Amino acid sequence: MRHFLLIGILFISLFTSCKKVDSLQQENQLKAQKQTDSVFSILTKTWNFKIPYQSSGLQAELADWKAWSTFKNDISIKPISSISAFQKKSEQLSISSLNLFNEIPPNLNRPDIKSRITVLNTHLSNLEMYISLDKIPEKKILWLIPQINSALMSLVNQMEEVVVKKSIPKEVGEAEMLKALDTLRLANPTLIEN
Repeated sequence: MRHFLLIGILFISLFTSCKKVDSLQQENQLKAQKQTDSVFSILTKTWNFKIPYQSSGLQAELADWKAWSTFKNDISIKPISSISAFQKKSEQLSISSLNLFNEIPPNLNRPDIKSRITVLNTHLSNLEMYISLDKIPEKKILWLIPQINSALMSLVNQMEEVVVKKSIPKEVGEAEMLKALDTLRLANPTLIEN
């Protein structure tokens, strides 16, 4: 009889402790759902990427750069359904920014343009990393989205500057002066004759 009483008390304590564990799990799920909802609302509000205005000269230069047009289309479309949509979109933007290194137009294939593409790619990769975490850091996302917009502005401004500098005509004798200042040419005597 005594054993039945001990076994009964053991079962009762086991069932009450399971109920406590279930209630803790429900509380944790509610907290996680609230956090997910707040992150989703923050992403919905702040996910605004702006590609700056491009002059007609720059647009003509960028017309044949398929990776740029794909990137512009990708970044202009805002996901709306869920956090997983934002995760997929950030992954797509990261891949799209990596593709910007492919087939850069010859006039824009310069180190200053490539460095700005690298900065943009780094920011988009960081965004992808933060959004793919289980607990998404809201403050990092709030800081990173304006940084991406700033990197886009810097990239477009640098491309504009390159296009403007290319359109400035050279003065008489400037080509000969640049040849004379070219230290690599002076270092190799066989090139001086050409």
